[in-house]
Amino acid sequence: MMKTKLLILFTLFSTYCLAQLNVVTNNNLIIHHGDITLYLSNDTSTLVSKHSIKYADFLKLDHDRDNRWFVDTYKGKYSKSYYLHTGYDLGHLTPSHITSYNDTLNHQSFSLFNQAPQLPTFNRGKWARLEGSIEDSIAKHKRDVIIITGVIYDESKVTYLGTSKIKIPVGYFKILEMSGKTYCWIGSNTTGEVGEITLADLNAFITKNGNHLVIK
Repeated sequence: MMKTKLLILFTLFSTYCLAQLNVVTNNNLIIHHGDITLYLSNDTSTLVSKHSIKYADFLKLDHDRDNRWFVDTYKGKYSKSYYLHTGYDLGHLTPSHITSYNDTLNHQSFSLFNQAPQLPTFNRGKWARLEGSIEDSIAKHKRDVIIITGVIYDESKVTYLGTSKIKIPVGYFKILEMSGKTYCWIGSNTTGEVGEITLADLNAFITKNGNHLVIK
């Protein structure tokens, strides 16, 4: 009987693991920061931040915020100074607040590879409300979750931040995986609008814009 129960538990756990979403890119520029994994493009542009958070850690969230942006593993194009007088925020992918259960992780959320240029009205408007609603969902359902946040560049017409080599995304996306279900949103970095989207349509839009990235 005990062996049967263990087998059932193992099967359920294996199925859950296999169902977890993966970020697939055509390069190996990946940075691990505890519960956060950062994925970069071949030219070291920010692509995706994947955050795995346990409900027990979620309960420890506070309002402490590190605020010290830093140059991460691959040095070069990113510098906080490039944002001055551009009209763009340093837009977090994995937000600072949802990492505040751990001071080290909160500091690591200020990696310059965990941000991209984001219009203030978008960053502090509907996108911020989406991030808040995701926290509300975690609190309501009391589940461990995986949150994937990424950016989409228009590779056919790349625009840069001022005189830097920092690409400006045309859009941001966010994926929540909770209790075996996947929820996806996409936001415009020009109009500030945010809407739901299927994972299939999201991947198609990413590919259409020339980004070598698939979430599956």
